[in-house]
Amino acid sequence: MKIFSSAIKRWGCFGLGMVVFATAISLRAELSSARVIIKSVNGHATCSTNAVVFHPLHAGDLTTPGSILKTDADATVDLILQDSGTVLRMLPDTTLKLAKLNKQKAGEQIMTETSLKLLQGSVIGSQRKLAVPSHFDIAMREGVATIVGTEYVINADGAVTVLSGQVSINYNLPGNKGSVKVSIPQGYTFNPATGTVVPTSTGFLQNLIADVNTVKQNAQTFKASGATIVVKPEDFVSPTKGNNGVGNGVDPQPPGNPPVNDGPGTSPGNPGNRK
Repeated sequence: MKIFSSAIKRWGCFGLGMVVFATAISLRAELSSARVIIKSVNGHATCSTNAVVFHPLHAGDLTTPGSILKTDADATVDLILQDSGTVLRMLPDTTLKLAKLNKQKAGEQIMTETSLKLLQGSVIGSQRKLAVPSHFDIAMREGVATIVGTEYVINADGAVTVLSGQVSINYNLPGNKGSVKVSIPQGYTFNPATGTVVPTSTGFLQNLIADVNTVKQNAQTFKASGATIVVKPEDFVSPTKGNNGVGNGVDPQPPGNPPVNDGPGTSPGNPGNRK
């Protein structure tokens, strides 16, 4: 009986091991690389898979994890990260590494794990909300920004501007002054020099309005499994239209271009600039 019992235990362990092994293979089989499509290239841009040899980048190209993309001084590149519902525009003089592009099917949903490294320059992005526990982050020289369904501008030096939604950032302050973890709301910018969140300047947005509008247009439609998913990002305050109401939200610019008196911290009955 002891021999029979021992044999059962051995076969039971073997059977359990086979189940675990089969499950691991199944999970591994389901994990695959997400798609990144080059939607458009304006000017000269290049791509490398080994950080040594760079080849010209063209609209319609598909990139793989580990690829490094570069734009020249007068170039921009628009990317579609279809599985994570994200569009990006690389601004001139930008270097971006696609560090991790994982996806895995979980029931009816697709879980994604995306990590990008912004080595130089700036990107403008728009993203629909991800299915939990998906995550999307962009590493900079001294910090990491976590993106969850928002529109944003990120610079390699650590500056992060939020156009809609909210972005969380972990940033290592210069001069070994420790690190900070902050959430940046719509209409504000993280200043890496001071480690503080400040109102976004109108001049900064005016210089980027054409690029921001292109990103918003690209974000309207994603193709997934033969179906069309329409994504409508939240509005942000446009510097070309102004915001001159009385604490009641974004308004068209009235005649005469009066001072802006509506923005963060205002509400009906509590306007900003009363002049």
